[in-house]
Amino acid sequence: MNTKILTQLQELNFSANEAKVYSALLEAGQTSAGAIIKKTRLHRSVVYETLDKLIYRKLVFQLEKNKISYFQITNPSRILEDVVRQKEIAENLIPQLKDVIDERMPEITIYEGMESYRRFWIESIKKMPVGSTDYIAGSIGDKYFEYFGKDFAKYEKIKAQRKIKWKSILFNRDDIDMAHLKKYPKLNEFRFIDRKFERDGNFNVLGDESVLLHSATEPMIIEIKNKTLVKVFRNIFDILWEMGEEVRV
Repeated sequence: MNTKILTQLQELNFSANEAKVYSALLEAGQTSAGAIIKKTRLHRSVVYETLDKLIYRKLVFQLEKNKISYFQITNPSRILEDVVRQKEIAENLIPQLKDVIDERMPEITIYEGMESYRRFWIESIKKMPVGSTDYIAGSIGDKYFEYFGKDFAKYEKIKAQRKIKWKSILFNRDDIDMAHLKKYPKLNEFRFIDRKFERDGNFNVLGDESVLLHSATEPMIIEIKNKTLVKVFRNIFDILWEMGEEVRV
């Protein structure tokens, strides 16, 4: 038997026995179970069981001649059809599996360094649905714009084009935040809580998809994708929002 074909068949979800029986039929053409047993050296019961499986998968068909059963492979393109069918099953199953994983275990990604930091923000805002909201608790002030550098102008442009709204809770009033609010009053809604905290970081809730833990001491973002945690952080945000005083410019 062609060992290369045997290996490739097994890569296409054939069991070792299915690959041997299929290869035997491929080489012999239309033949009896006895001839297959002789060629593969598999036990009689194993050959018949394997033939039944291949017939079920429509990769082999059976016919009678003079009261003797003969077997033959169907058009080899059936293998591709089988793979396509499995692909469709996988595509339908994967979203269900992701839902189960999302409920049980968060997906966590860490972005470190200036380039990763800037790339994350640019790409994330492109992926957010048009008109959606970024909920932000706390500000890291000038550090945010320092880490962004000249790329902030690009981020700001995409944000305006996609009508992404900032809903922000501030614990300090900064000129830079006020300038941003004044520039885009329809895309920014700020509330102020008079608490003096060290600006070590903040958190964001991006729609209903992910939570971001944002460091001010270095350009680092921890992204957590988990629907339950999104709800928890949104609840915290909403409580703080109710406590805040509307910021006007």
